[in-house]
Amino acid sequence: MRLLLTCKETTRLVLEGEDRTLPLGERVLIHLHQRMCKGCTRFSRQVRLMHGALDDWRRYADGNDQTPPAP
Repeated sequence: MRLLLTCKETTRLVLEGEDRTLPLGERVLIHLHQRMCKGCTRFSRQVRLMHGALDDWRRYADGNDQTPPAP
């Protein structure tokens, strides 16, 4: 794999990281790309935000959390 990833490759890896643990090399490549690309940094933040919101909703829907998710 090349030293620098494209935005498309970075996006793919960020999304794959939601389903599996990425190897150290892939995480480093993502970090290097994000140091130069604010768009991919923003995308990663949005993915983490959506993941957290989905976790909150699941807990609420399962009845394990009595407080509704924050808007």
